[in-house]
Amino acid sequence: MKSKFLNTIVLIVLLTFTSVANSDPKFDLSTQADRKSVSLTIYNGGIGLVRETRNINLPKGVRTFRFEDVPSLIIPQTVRVKGADPKKLTVFEQNYEYDLISPERLMDKYIGKEVTLHKETKDKENSVKATLIANNGNPVYKIGDEISLGYNGRITVPTIPENLFAKPTLVWKLKNETEKEQAVEVSYQTNGLGWSADYILVLDKEENSSDLNSWVTLSNNSGTEYNNAILQLVAGKVQLVSNQIAYSNIRTSKKTLDRSYAETEAAPEFNQENLSEYYLYTLDQPTNIGYNQTKQVQLFQANDVEIKKYFVFENLPMYEGNEKNFNNASVKYIFKNDKKNNLGRPLPLGTIRVFKADSKGRQQLLGEDTIDHTPENEDVKIKTGEAFDVVANGKRLSYEVFKLSSGNKATYSAEIRNRKKEAIEVRFYANLYGDWNITKSSHKFIKESSSKAYADIPLKTNEVVKVEYTVETKY
Repeated sequence: MKSKFLNTIVLIVLLTFTSVANSDPKFDLSTQADRKSVSLTIYNGGIGLVRETRNINLPKGVRTFRFEDVPSLIIPQTVRVKGADPKKLTVFEQNYEYDLISPERLMDKYIGKEVTLHKETKDKENSVKATLIANNGNPVYKIGDEISLGYNGRITVPTIPENLFAKPTLVWKLKNETEKEQAVEVSYQTNGLGWSADYILVLDKEENSSDLNSWVTLSNNSGTEYNNAILQLVAGKVQLVSNQIAYSNIRTSKKTLDRSYAETEAAPEFNQENLSEYYLYTLDQPTNIGYNQTKQVQLFQANDVEIKKYFVFENLPMYEGNEKNFNNASVKYIFKNDKKNNLGRPLPLGTIRVFKADSKGRQQLLGEDTIDHTPENEDVKIKTGEAFDVVANGKRLSYEVFKLSSGNKATYSAEIRNRKKEAIEVRFYANLYGDWNITKSSHKFIKESSSKAYADIPLKTNEVVKVEYTVETKY
């Protein structure tokens, strides 16, 4: 009952006094209706750069100007204002107002002031003037010489206080020296805007070719909507300093997922270009990004991407006591990001999901992984999980400490078993540390880095292969 009662108060006040506030000669006002254009540049770090142009018509002189319909998570210290003629429009002072109208805040503003109490009877409505004494949980009024603990009726106030706002607003004190309508460009950064890349990789039956589909996922929790916006995305690790507003009364609503094309004949596409040390993606047509909305737009699609599957054993336990515990191989896929492989483009950081059709043609999820920002001509490596039918055991056969120098010599053996119904290839990594050298091995090892070396081992159906190697390590 209390919530319904207070909401009724605010609704009455807003309907009665909004037009009065907007016509107040003490200030000028610009809303989203004045917007001529808007563009967004969104970064991976959750910050967006907004640039909008509005047509405004101001009288000459020093004015108080309200710039409404800005995000509730705007970073005020990043606001930049530029008139058509910068010499004729100067901003002296800026305030970011986010003390928003609510039943509680409106009543708080009228403590110690006069309000009107209305009570309906069968024949008419009676009104009485009262002073609001307190608003701690339930309002307390002074009516004449009596104190009333609450009131069962309608309450109205004469006006909305100047320092209470219907929505987040930038308030400027400025000097205008031209009376004609002018285009004002305003740019600012805001929290609550983010984007990420999502990839869908569909394998063929043999798992040596695939189709790669990439989507851009946008999220808008900044506190406002952006209609007919030019959209740009920056891919790369840009250093950003968070300036999160300490404001807890941000309105939230149920998020929606919009995964559709713009209402044009041609599907939207992203154009790519270099921007210093980053990549900039620009959508080739305007789009709408609603408040509290998650939106997806296709980034690109590539077919017939050659891919290779590996069963990988890395950091296999090779010490006494581990011989009886078999270990499952990790399943990894690797493909080259080059033009020869129908790619050859910068791949932004994101989540990649791998699918394959079952015997009935239904696509099934094999696993998912994340990829980092990947330049052209680099390998993309994906781990999807662990193999059920490819297992291995490892053990150390011998160990000897050097007498004349710091170091040791050890021989290891790993038994790899393929219980699948088809031939496979296993990539086996030797356990290495320090200044190492593989002096003897049953298979050829390739040095991958200062701490890694691997051997690629083919296995037939139900084949068991032993890999043995000796390592000399110096400290």
